[in-house]
Amino acid sequence: MQYLLLVVCLIVSGCQSTQKQRVEAPKMPTPDYQVDVTAYEIPEPEDLLTLTATQIEKIEHFIQQSDISTLSANDQVGRFVGQRLVNFNYEGQNYSASTALTLNRGNCMSLALLTYAIAEQLKVDVNFQVMHTMPMLLDVTDRYAVTSDHVRTFLYEPSLGNERTFFSGKKRITVDYFPERYDRGGKVIGKDEFIAMFYRNLAADELINNNLPLAYLLLKKSFDYSQYYAPSINMMAVVLRRLGFDKDAERLYLYGLEVSDDKVTLLSNYHYLLVRQGRTVDALMVKKQLLELDDSSPYKWYLVAKDSIAKEDYQSAKIYLSKFIDNTHYFHKAYFDLAKVHTKLGETEQAKSALLKALDYAAEPVNKQRYQAKLAWLRSR
Repeated sequence: MQYLLLVVCLIVSGCQSTQKQRVEAPKMPTPDYQVDVTAYEIPEPEDLLTLTATQIEKIEHFIQQSDISTLSANDQVGRFVGQRLVNFNYEGQNYSASTALTLNRGNCMSLALLTYAIAEQLKVDVNFQVMHTMPMLLDVTDRYAVTSDHVRTFLYEPSLGNERTFFSGKKRITVDYFPERYDRGGKVIGKDEFIAMFYRNLAADELINNNLPLAYLLLKKSFDYSQYYAPSINMMAVVLRRLGFDKDAERLYLYGLEVSDDKVTLLSNYHYLLVRQGRTVDALMVKKQLLELDDSSPYKWYLVAKDSIAKEDYQSAKIYLSKFIDNTHYFHKAYFDLAKVHTKLGETEQAKSALLKALDYAAEPVNKQRYQAKLAWLRSR
């Protein structure tokens, strides 16, 4: 494991000198990989947020209605978005605000972007909360998972007169988009990190389409707004690894592990890179860090556990599933996976116990029947 060096500076003030140690923020490594930027069209944030004149006119007409005009601006934004959601067609597409409003469709991030654009139009302050949602494994054969980010939006009541207040002291309205039963609230982020997230989502689309140069450029754009956003760092490393620039990928993993608290996916993918390179000792050291890591982000552990099951690394999968269940004890599918792991390890009684837990938390009849059948099979052995 490599670490960047600490920089020691000598600070001189007047006639006295004191020696202080200052740790400079790590600098993001510059990849050796180069691509012709002019060959691709990368949207600017204003392109993503700008609404058409017709759309702005409809918003103005909406807020002039007698039952809306007396509301605060943040409430007006919430009401307008709520009205659009009645017939909104949810699909996993990353659309600009104007396109999402025109088509009346898009994913959660598109809706957040649309809410942001309307808030900008009505001069309403916003920030966002990252939501931890169940990830979907989109590509098993190439051993990476592409997931869509999910946020909810906070719309803040305008300050009165020249009053200056922090967001935390102002009344707010929460706009959530298709909340799921197992969603978990994460950290609150500002506009820049949200834009970084959106570019990462656009890059994920291109990664799925195997358009690696465009994915690379979109991730570079993401870094313009946050150089510490772990999912963008991780995805950039994956893109560079697939382009054949393993050294660039490794430098990014090491950088990400220094600057981000979100280390689960970074360590997992770094481990995979080292295994591919045949660096067994280094891979074992990274694997040890991952197994010992204390991280409360639940669904990343679940994804790493599923990956370990696919690799038939059942001992590691058991540890990862336990970490996941410690933070999300009500997710019945994790107990079913844990039962399968226990069965593979010959731990029949533990497998039965896990299945009983799965039954306790399962609601749908089809899941209950599945778990009961597995439990009956184990009891008959």
